[in-house]
Amino acid sequence: MDFQLTEDQRALVDLVDQILADHCGNERLAELEKEARGSGIGSVHDARAWRALAGAGAVSALLPDDGDLGIMGLALLAEAAGRHTAYVPVVAAIALGALPLARFGGAADLLADAASGAKLVTAALEEPGEPDSLITTARRGEDGAFVLDGAKVMVPYGDLADAILVPAVLDDVPALFVVPRSALTVTPLLATGRQPYADLDLDAVTVPAEALLARGTEALDWLRDLGTVAYAAEASGVCAEAVAMTARYTSTRKQFGEPIASFQAVAQRAADAFISAEALRLCVLHAAWLMDDAARGGHSASAADVSADVAIAKFHAGDAGSRVLHAAQHLHGGIGVDTDYPLHRYFVRGQQIEQTLGTATRQLLRIGAHLAE
Repeated sequence: MDFQLTEDQRALVDLVDQILADHCGNERLAELEKEARGSGIGSVHDARAWRALAGAGAVSALLPDDGDLGIMGLALLAEAAGRHTAYVPVVAAIALGALPLARFGGAADLLADAASGAKLVTAALEEPGEPDSLITTARRGEDGAFVLDGAKVMVPYGDLADAILVPAVLDDVPALFVVPRSALTVTPLLATGRQPYADLDLDAVTVPAEALLARGTEALDWLRDLGTVAYAAEASGVCAEAVAMTARYTSTRKQFGEPIASFQAVAQRAADAFISAEALRLCVLHAAWLMDDAARGGHSASAADVSADVAIAKFHAGDAGSRVLHAAQHLHGGIGVDTDYPLHRYFVRGQQIEQTLGTATRQLLRIGAHLAE
């Protein structure tokens, strides 16, 4: 296992970092947030930055028929988005949209539009009350069509997506359907991190036969793992930049004529945060590498072991991530909560990721169940 970036992976990271640096500076993000507060419910989507990323080929570079940078490429891209706290749908549109479409096949036109940024596809993986099994159902209708009933909650970019991948039980087997957003009842939400989320209601929604994208527990588990490791990667970027920002601040902020970074208590807290951020990054890269290897036909680990490693990465995103971001806030003092200063954006983004696709406690339950098998 080698975590050194290949030439293509390094080129992707440099490209995405440059685009996000050009489009997602503190003033630009503050301007977007101000505009959002004056319209709608206040959630923020940076369409300009997203078009720039997709137009530069950052999405298609991950797909098997193009750059084929795969799941490791996704992790690096999500990490870059986290470093800039960009309001772009990297996880929603790629981990929960383009890559599943590429893996399962059957929606070539939609995949082409998703890769170019012309359309946005996401997935609805959470249901009300966090049930142990799917409560959304699908039944067979007339002329091969399917009829879906149920509800989904906290769907990332659910109010902006053109199509949504909806898991539902069909003939007692989990299945995945491509459903146009226009067929759903959509309730936009204002979430902690200000990124778009929505609740969806499906009341006898009829979709054609070709809307059935995949069947089986394995397909849905893979999709959830992909989204989970992508969110953990975004959290890794958030934490890494929060630590770097804290290092810069404590190296220049002085008390008693000395930089506060020279004080033992400050240095120890910062060092602990750095170690936690590095541990999170290694767990993310390990889980992404295993998923990537499995997707390419490797046999480094079983599917259950890979899922457990994804849960470990997401656990650290919630547990270690929370420690890192609280330390960054505390070491900044009062300026850390000043909304004109960018650190607050990292804190709320980290909090949002922690709550998405399973908290640290839910990941521990997954890990424990795996160890008990």
